[in-house]
Amino acid sequence: MLFGVGLGPGDPKLITLKAIEVLKAVDEVIVPGRLAESLVRHIVKPRVVNFPMGKGREGRESIIKLAKELIDRCSRENIAFACLGDPMFYSTFHHLVEEMININPGIEIEVVPGIPSFTTVFSRIKVFVDNHLLITTLKDDDIGYVVVSKATRPREICERLKKMGMKKFYLAERMFMDGERVEKIDRPPEKADYFTIVVGIR
Repeated sequence: MLFGVGLGPGDPKLITLKAIEVLKAVDEVIVPGRLAESLVRHIVKPRVVNFPMGKGREGRESIIKLAKELIDRCSRENIAFACLGDPMFYSTFHHLVEEMININPGIEIEVVPGIPSFTTVFSRIKVFVDNHLLITTLKDDDIGYVVVSKATRPREICERLKKMGMKKFYLAERMFMDGERVEKIDRPPEKADYFTIVVGIR
């Protein structure tokens, strides 16, 4: 069986008990890069597989190669693919599963959810959510909070959110990682790290 295991927003202490249980029980743990490896190495020694970023041919070929390997192995072993956040949100696990299903639609998969950064950010900025929450690009005048993940262009994002009626803005960059920055922003920077969330509040 293949397990997709969420490792949460970046703090090893926020990995769930269920995730730890699965990571310890499986035959092998695979992680997509050194950041994920740093989160699980106190639990198990994982195998690190680096995938080229983006949806280019090289990246897809790497995923297809791993998918073919795991299709064969998962019929007799339990393998965990552990990734940051939740496996169901913008993850390499999604692309891996797609390729495995293309090969064998009957592949058995179980997902262990992780704590996502778009909920964790509110604990960091100490703001309670008590109104509608917008995470997608849906536009609605009644929205009280907007969370924009992968916010690499905060200034542009905040200008767009102002047009939606948002008045206060917070930036959370590299939460629980080296170089973390969490702050209310009046003058948003033009650029930010890939692991950045912007929160707009009406």
